[in-house]
Amino acid sequence: MYEIDWTELVKIIISAWVATVATIALSTWRRQSKAQRQIDFMDELTNSVHEFVDLMSTPIHVVRHIKIKIECHKDMIGQRTDVTYPEAIVYIEKYGIEDSSRLFECLKVSSPALAKICSLATKGQVLGFRSYEQCIKTCQMLSWQHGKLQAVATIIGDASMNWQNPEVQKSLNMLMQIDPEEIFTQLQTQNIEFLEFVKTNYEKIFK
Repeated sequence: MYEIDWTELVKIIISAWVATVATIALSTWRRQSKAQRQIDFMDELTNSVHEFVDLMSTPIHVVRHIKIKIECHKDMIGQRTDVTYPEAIVYIEKYGIEDSSRLFECLKVSSPALAKICSLATKGQVLGFRSYEQCIKTCQMLSWQHGKLQAVATIIGDASMNWQNPEVQKSLNMLMQIDPEEIFTQLQTQNIEFLEFVKTNYEKIFK
């Protein structure tokens, strides 16, 4: 009759138990490690987004004044009818270079925060977030608002353009269509959208 070697059986059971515990512990550690990486990422990106939105208030304020200056030149355009938006041309020729330099300097302050946002947005794609496309869209929209203000600074910074040139006329039209209040609203909207993404993923981590 076969005799059970209880010593060996106990060893096998203990080995299996240790292996199971180790597997569970490793799995738990991986989940916790992933969660911690996600939390650290969201904290860093949130700080960068908030910093960027705050810093953009100054260049938006500058563009508000630029638009007011352009509007004030409507009464100073004389009889010039060979171009569209002559008030913008008069403004650019008088104040464009100075205001362009000022606006570029303001935008330069917010550029590092934007660069960090774009870098983090790319890295975050491998961290397994829920609804990450929402985060990517928000970061793209933030960058777009910055780009609009850069376009303003570029257009008003050249007072020697051929104003009758169709491409120059397109640039003037772009300048006149850019609305600083819309940019401000977009920044606030995207900030809210981003916080929704963060909230969704915090709830997923801590549920």
